[in-house]
Amino acid sequence: MVNNSAKVIAASALVTVGLLSTISGAQAHPKYPQYNMVSEGFPSTVDWESSRAVTPHVVEKVVFACEAQGDGKYATVEKVVRETMDPDHYPVYTSEDISSSYGLNGEPMMVWTATLPSNHPDGSYIPESRCYTVSARLTNLSYAFGLVTPEQVAQIGESSLAGKVNGERVIFISHDPEDASSENVIFTLKPDNARKPATTLTQFQIGIAGSAAAGIGGPDLSVEEMPPIIE
Repeated sequence: MVNNSAKVIAASALVTVGLLSTISGAQAHPKYPQYNMVSEGFPSTVDWESSRAVTPHVVEKVVFACEAQGDGKYATVEKVVRETMDPDHYPVYTSEDISSSYGLNGEPMMVWTATLPSNHPDGSYIPESRCYTVSARLTNLSYAFGLVTPEQVAQIGESSLAGKVNGERVIFISHDPEDASSENVIFTLKPDNARKPATTLTQFQIGIAGSAAAGIGGPDLSVEEMPPIIE
């Protein structure tokens, strides 16, 4: 269950693999050039495939991608990817979209259209920056709490509330309705959605659960109010 006292630290992973093969004078193995078969004393009949094979490291996880819609809008889309790290094969790092195996069809969870004012030196929060920021925030929340399937990620919605921070209506993560702060905000609502925070919260809960039939409570929504949230 999501711990309401946890502070999420944004994390990113960058896998870098380099092969340095400046071997001169002696025969080098074509796949593992760092081993000089003469100077290291390896017999010419060594089975390199079995002696040096590395078990691939495979991870499946939920990510929230920000995707351009081609009309100036951006959308947050929930996906499940299978990441494989296999030093014995090229490419060493691969990522495969397996969302359909988990019942996700690539439909947007949130569509970003509004520009919000900001005191930040870089200016207003435009749809593109809002999309990338919130998508990354949701991905980091999932990672920080160890939520790796859509069913588990639905806990973020279950632990989300509508509140106010710095005079703005927000959706935030906590079990305490009085605990809204800049540290646990998921996203700030545009004026239209700020006038109906309970409905927007339910839209978010349904959207992040990946299905309207996920057992999310709250008021019944009309077809027009079903996800995606138009922000």
